[in-house]
Amino acid sequence: MEYRIPPGVEAVEKLEDFIVVNRLAPNTRIPSERDLCEMWGVSRSTLRQAVDALVCRGVLYRISGSGVYVSGGKKNRNMVGVDSMVGELRQQGAILVKKIISCRKMEATKQISKKLRVPLGRQVYEYVLLRKIDDIPCILETTYIDCERFPDFDKYYNEKNSMGRVVKNIYHKKQVAGEERISVTYASEHEAEFLEVPSETPLFFTSGIIEDEEGIVVMYYKQLLRGDKFKFVSRIDNEQS
Repeated sequence: MEYRIPPGVEAVEKLEDFIVVNRLAPNTRIPSERDLCEMWGVSRSTLRQAVDALVCRGVLYRISGSGVYVSGGKKNRNMVGVDSMVGELRQQGAILVKKIISCRKMEATKQISKKLRVPLGRQVYEYVLLRKIDDIPCILETTYIDCERFPDFDKYYNEKNSMGRVVKNIYHKKQVAGEERISVTYASEHEAEFLEVPSETPLFFTSGIIEDEEGIVVMYYKQLLRGDKFKFVSRIDNEQS
């Protein structure tokens, strides 16, 4: 009995070969579904499954309303906090740009007060940021900072500064430790619009706190990260006696 490669697997192989043979550079748009289906004689559903598989593997990525593009590969996201993440991405050769979507003062909710370790109702800054990597929106981030401990923070922080730099240089507090949790969620219509992905696309969700040298919480953050752009890694130091 002759073994036949399933159409979906064959379509994945054809797509990968197409990228290699044509030497498609990262961020190059691949042909439309219709053109590829006609080229290879496959159904749209089969081709779509192949594209989905390569998007999950980080070989391709989608831009809503534009098309499917060749990825530069997934970036490492070490579980070490926001500013450390930004530095690590730059070391990987990524070009990062952030946009402040909103900034406001608000009363700390039960969740925020617990994470920041401040009284319920305390005034806090809420920043919503969109981070782009190589001009592709990849991270939607919300950060909370205590107004009382960091007065006039909004006067010093902008799109050209990092929060860590402001905390260190203006308030003379150094971020030294923290904790972070990761799970998977799905993009709402609002989130999908910012990240330029279809609604209900799987996303990584991280949340964490950063502490200073006195063990006091500096900030509480939440992030939504595109699953086709990141893989999570954790360094382990092994000491043998």
